[in-house]
Amino acid sequence: MQTNQPDKAIAAFQRVLFFGNRDFQQKVFPNIAECYFLMGDYSSAARYYDLAYFAAKTDTAKTNFTFKKIESLIREKSFLFAQVEILNLPDDLTHSLTKKKNLYEGIIYYGLGEYEDSKGSFLNLVSEEKQKKAVLESFSKLKKVEKINPKKARVMSMIIPGLGHFYAGDVRNGINSLVLNGGFAYLTLQTMFNYSLWDAAISILPWYQRFHMGGYNRAEEAAHEKIRDKTGEIFEEIIVTVASAQSSTRNK
Repeated sequence: MQTNQPDKAIAAFQRVLFFGNRDFQQKVFPNIAECYFLMGDYSSAARYYDLAYFAAKTDTAKTNFTFKKIESLIREKSFLFAQVEILNLPDDLTHSLTKKKNLYEGIIYYGLGEYEDSKGSFLNLVSEEKQKKAVLESFSKLKKVEKINPKKARVMSMIIPGLGHFYAGDVRNGINSLVLNGGFAYLTLQTMFNYSLWDAAISILPWYQRFHMGGYNRAEEAAHEKIRDKTGEIFEEIIVTVASAQSSTRNK
């Protein structure tokens, strides 16, 4: 297979499917799926792993393709579909495949925000008390993250420009929003006092309204971004702990 040119390999495999018979499917479908996986087209990879599953003749091959499909769906962040595929795995998995299932379950539950279930799955992958403690400490950090409220950041910046940014930890943009909106508010008042309310309304106020609205919208997005960053950092901590546990187990 031309793994360095997966797009050309796919075209070749498609020709085999077109001109060949059904017996070729169990060999061709997995290769096409792997090519799409290498290209980063995880949606197409999942589809062809599904076709490979139905073309497979043995339960072992079916299980392998199910795991491959789950990994593709996880990489695509289609966690709900990946969760459904987990249910299709057989109950009599080997020890190593059970560990793999626990890993995928942990990732899927984490991606869905079901942190208690995720924690249980990841704890099944570690055996030493030190490692279990590390996993529990990582998950405990999520309690602070869950307290971050993007809607609250939005409302705070509606009341006082920049305040929502400060709440979300975006100090630089918070200062910019405070200064910019404060400047427009000052210009609006100055225009109103020196000229008229009408002049202020048609010349300065629309710009003030525009930047004020943009400010509280960005404050909400800053809070969402902070949640994504923090949950990402915590997830990396967990994966490092689990990977270290698996490595030490293999070396024993």
